[in-house]
Amino acid sequence: MRAAPTEESGGEPEVAFGAEAAQWMRASGDDGAAYWSFFLENSVRTLAPNLRVKAGVVRCRERIWPLTVEGELGENSYPCSLFTQYVRYPLAELSLLKSKWAQAGAWSALQFLGVGLRFGQVDQTVQWSSSLLSTNLHGSDLVKDAPTVTTALTKQFPNHAILLKNIHAFEDPELPSRLEACGYDLITSRQIYFFDGKNPEFLSRSDVKRDLKALRALKSYSVVESDSFFPEDIPRITALYRMLYLEKHSYLNPQYTEKFVARALNERLLEFRGLRHESGRLDAVFACFQKGRVTTTPFIGYDTTLTIDTGFYRLLVAMLLKRVAEQRLLLNYSSGAGEFKRRRGAQAGLEWNAVYVRHLPPDRRIPYQVLGALMNRWGKRFLVENGV
Repeated sequence: MRAAPTEESGGEPEVAFGAEAAQWMRASGDDGAAYWSFFLENSVRTLAPNLRVKAGVVRCRERIWPLTVEGELGENSYPCSLFTQYVRYPLAELSLLKSKWAQAGAWSALQFLGVGLRFGQVDQTVQWSSSLLSTNLHGSDLVKDAPTVTTALTKQFPNHAILLKNIHAFEDPELPSRLEACGYDLITSRQIYFFDGKNPEFLSRSDVKRDLKALRALKSYSVVESDSFFPEDIPRITALYRMLYLEKHSYLNPQYTEKFVARALNERLLEFRGLRHESGRLDAVFACFQKGRVTTTPFIGYDTTLTIDTGFYRLLVAMLLKRVAEQRLLLNYSSGAGEFKRRRGAQAGLEWNAVYVRHLPPDRRIPYQVLGALMNRWGKRFLVENGV
């Protein structure tokens, strides 16, 4: 039987919200302090209306960890809702299954699963080390602080599960097992992809070479570096993201507003790059979020109404991989487009959601345990076999 988390010396962790939390965050010197302070100083819904959470921080000795408190089952975006990830999102993508019988079977199974997860209030969670992005990047002290932080959160939020999203073994092979030793249960989440800029063998791939050549050969477009955007680009950047992430893919993704884009651009909370047409119109953009030497790309958009021959996505990825190699970064390129990423040399790995539910009554623990059993057996097999 796994041991429950124990408190370490150094005082009880403290939780704060609003202005007090923002003050703690900015005083911490953390490389993500300005980014998370933005969420603490504003209503989260004004930045993305479907991120329905309360943002705060938990202070553990000298470290500050972002914190979100969730509870509105079924209404939240993917980054802060297990129900959306495991039920709403798959239901929205059933049309990707070619067989009508497979669609019908999956629909029935997801409806049944949804009833159980609703009953178990699966979204009543406190998530820590969260950036409210599709892919959270965790600090190196995550495991060191996990016992103390978890104990404190179970005391302050006794009716909430404690959640850590985006756990993988690529950077630290022992991370998943060490969290299990702290009492967390691992639920298979996604198959994700990595590009290691310290060993950029991916640059020799034929697909990458072709994409970089196409980028160099662009005649009617120029690359926009992070310091070359204009204030008038903000509505266009927001619209490009909406075209791709929301209209083409799913409105269950974060619905970032112009207010979010303006602050993220002006204060370099995200690092933007793009492609501008010779007419002056911005037609494609991506933005990176970096923590230490690891980066991820939570924000990509392009004008989906323009001819597909332009290949905006391929060009943006070429720009991204070039930057990763030049700066010797590790790119956590999230999930999706598996074949596209593998052809360009990405390395695949499994990702988990880690949940701590030992303090909850049996009727609340069972739904997480059932979800874990299903995903760790059948979900994992599906992800690996289909390479999604």
